[in-house]
Amino acid sequence: MATDIVMPNMGFDTQAARLIEWLKAPGDQVQKGELIAVIESDKANVELESVAAGVMLAQLAAPGDEVEVGAVIARIGRTDEATQTPAILADAESNAVFAATAVEVTPIARKLAAENHIDLAQVQGSGPRGRIMKEDVEAAIAGVGAEAASAPHESGVLALPKVRRAAREAGVNLAEVPATGANGVTTMADLQHFLQAQEAPTPAPAPTPVPADQDGAQTIPLSRVRQIIGQRMAESKREAPHFYVSGEFDLEAALKRLQTLAEPHPGINDLIQYLTVQSLLRVPALNATFADDTIYQYSAVNLAIAVARAEGLITPVLHGAERFSLQGLAQESKQVIQRARTNRLLADDLQGGTFTISNLGIVRQVDQFVAIINPPQVAILAVGAVKPRPVVIDGGFHIRHTVHLTLSGDHRAVDGAHLANFMAAFQTELDNFSQGK
Repeated sequence: MATDIVMPNMGFDTQAARLIEWLKAPGDQVQKGELIAVIESDKANVELESVAAGVMLAQLAAPGDEVEVGAVIARIGRTDEATQTPAILADAESNAVFAATAVEVTPIARKLAAENHIDLAQVQGSGPRGRIMKEDVEAAIAGVGAEAASAPHESGVLALPKVRRAAREAGVNLAEVPATGANGVTTMADLQHFLQAQEAPTPAPAPTPVPADQDGAQTIPLSRVRQIIGQRMAESKREAPHFYVSGEFDLEAALKRLQTLAEPHPGINDLIQYLTVQSLLRVPALNATFADDTIYQYSAVNLAIAVARAEGLITPVLHGAERFSLQGLAQESKQVIQRARTNRLLADDLQGGTFTISNLGIVRQVDQFVAIINPPQVAILAVGAVKPRPVVIDGGFHIRHTVHLTLSGDHRAVDGAHLANFMAAFQTELDNFSQGK
């Protein structure tokens, strides 16, 4: 049975995502777990993996399309199932879908068919063993043009009857729709794009730019990523009553123990992530989300890590972080951060976070700070710089490497005691690690 490929959920409150590129074409063999498309979420481009093996039977979205989460964008199955999907293939043109039959298609013919909205399943191949050639697609394009031209039409518009019917039902004058089809034919995709443009809200007037020579000011419009970050953070501060608990932790003994571990030695940031995961297992109330007046508490720690990029902050997720040793967590963290910085994230990398760490300690001047909770999570940990500081031990001053941690909590879901217990648990886990327990 053919498998539907749907637009994945790209994160909290994401309603839709844009299809950027297909990495497989109709008729191509696909392995389970193989990359088949690139999708743009609110904050990053992610690579979509196939959940099934087989042949790409049909694609129900074209590059550039905005698709709702959960909508079917492709089907994968056996070659003999290509004729068993009439509901999908019948709507192929209206969704810019180009389905391939089991016969081979030359790359040029496939590209030409996609550009002109030709259903390859309806093209008769003239090449060896029925292979569809460029000439076959050109003949099909000419046939579409002839059919549209022979159909009754108003104002000289070329379009198939079903396109005219859809336009009439939508109350659209086809003469106003820009045509992209062969020989000036207005396609169903043209009509859809026109309707989408009509439904789009009228943008607010742009503010009058400040002249560059006025007090040296320069206007910089907000990118889409920055707008999304602003909306999410404003919503979090507006909806969630934030409160904060801070503490300073002595890392001197832990830093020495890290050097005794097998190479490559985990870093101090890896250790802080590991201790955070262990602390959450002790205080599970913070490993939770809050939505619709309901708290959802999780046994698995899906640790979200704030990663700064030029485009804006992003929080990829380490799923099931409690399963890893310190060394294993360090390796997994390195891989997901690298994917985030190179824009090679997978869809799962942006889903399901239950707790977030924001670490600005890489900038030595940042001793401590408070972070805004990443909704719908109920807490976030802010990590400052690790540096030598004076501390009092047994009545005497000593210079030790310490770090300031600040925990933000959502008072709708957790209380001060929960945050205090986390800090105590972190200290216990830190002591256990330093002593080799």
